[in-house]
Amino acid sequence: MSATPLREALQRLAAEGLVEYVSQRGARVSEVSLRDVWEVYELRLMLEPMALERSLRRVDEGWRREVEEAYAALSAELEGGFGEMMAFERVNRDFHEALLSRCDSGWLLRVVRMLSEHCVRYRALSRWSRGGAEEVLREHEEIYAACVAGEVEWAGELLHEHLRRTRDAMLEGGGLVYGAGEGKEKSG
Repeated sequence: MSATPLREALQRLAAEGLVEYVSQRGARVSEVSLRDVWEVYELRLMLEPMALERSLRRVDEGWRREVEEAYAALSAELEGGFGEMMAFERVNRDFHEALLSRCDSGWLLRVVRMLSEHCVRYRALSRWSRGGAEEVLREHEEIYAACVAGEVEWAGELLHEHLRRTRDAMLEGGGLVYGAGEGKEKSG
C-alpha cells in the first residue's frame, strides 16, 4: 500500500477528531477526554430523540421489518453477555440506525451518525459499568417496544434516558475520572 491512502485515511480521522497530528512525530489516536464525552453526549441527548421522533412519524412495513431484524440481532448478541466488542458495536449501530432510518432530515442523520461513531471508543471503556449485558438489553427492549407500538414521545424519552445512562456510566466508572473542572483521564 502506498502512503497516499494511509495519509488520506489519517486526515479523515483527524477531521472527525479521532486522530490528532503531533508536530515532528506524526499522528496518534486522540486522547480520551471527559470534556469530549460531555460535549458529544450533550448533542446526542438533544438530537437523537428528535431524529427518532421524526422517523417514527414516517414508519411503514419496511421500517418494521428492519427494526425487528436489527433488534433480533442485538438481542442474540447480548443474550450470552457481552461478547466481542466489535460485534456488539455493529449490532448496536444497526439497531439505532434502523430506528432512525425514516427520519426526513439527511443533515440530522449525518450529524447523529458522526456523533455515535465518535462514542465507540468511550463505550469500550464503559460497557461493564452499565449494569452488564442484561441491563443494556433491557433498555434496548424498552425502546424497541415503545417504537413498534407507535408511542412516539415515550420512545424519545426512553432513548434520551438510555443515552444519559451510557454517558453517566462513562463519566463515573468507565475509565474517566470526574473531578473538579474538566476531570482527568486515567488509563485502563
